[in-house]
Amino acid sequence: MILKLKDIATVSSGVTFRSRIEASKDGSVRVIQMKDLGDDNFVHLSESIHIDHTQPKPNQLAKLGDIIFRSRGQTNTAALLNEDVENTIVAAPLFRVRPDLKKVVPEFLLWWINQPSSQSYLASRSKGTMVKMVSKQGLEDLEVNLPSLEQQKKVAEFFSLSMREQQLLEEIKNRKAIYTQGILMQMASESRPTASNKKPGFDAATSTPGQTQSRARN
Repeated sequence: MILKLKDIATVSSGVTFRSRIEASKDGSVRVIQMKDLGDDNFVHLSESIHIDHTQPKPNQLAKLGDIIFRSRGQTNTAALLNEDVENTIVAAPLFRVRPDLKKVVPEFLLWWINQPSSQSYLASRSKGTMVKMVSKQGLEDLEVNLPSLEQQKKVAEFFSLSMREQQLLEEIKNRKAIYTQGILMQMASESRPTASNKKPGFDAATSTPGQTQSRARN
């Protein structure tokens, strides 16, 4: 069954700020920004900021299972909010996509949005000369090939395992690079000249060039 995104989820624009977002140590409202969307397709809240803000409207609050979409930039991928949050909003130009759980599994929808075919469609709907941006309507009109919920869960589970595998492989790659660098540094240090390699008749610690020449004549 092929449906448009707007038939299975609600798309909301992020909150627009008139000036730069200023962090506040005692702020009561958390803000999800572009920088909080990781390459692993998840929203990372560990470095998200809090701000002083009037109480957000209920329809502005993010929650577990929301998909956060990059509407602007080189890529128009999305990330899943897989943590429980309170008093959290999404900043423009991000869009918040809230799946209808009776129709679609969030992880499946995330996978579909990030598929090359979906990305090609979104790129064709992006507008702008200097910075490309996908409109809300453009995202809502994205077609989704929707299998049964049971099949969606299987796809989502396989996708999650695949992503975990990629993370582990990347971690192994990084650790191997560090280990290899350590070995090369050790090999380089062992190849440096030692005291036994110095020319006889000259002791840098006790002799001077003049003394060395005198010894040579004798």
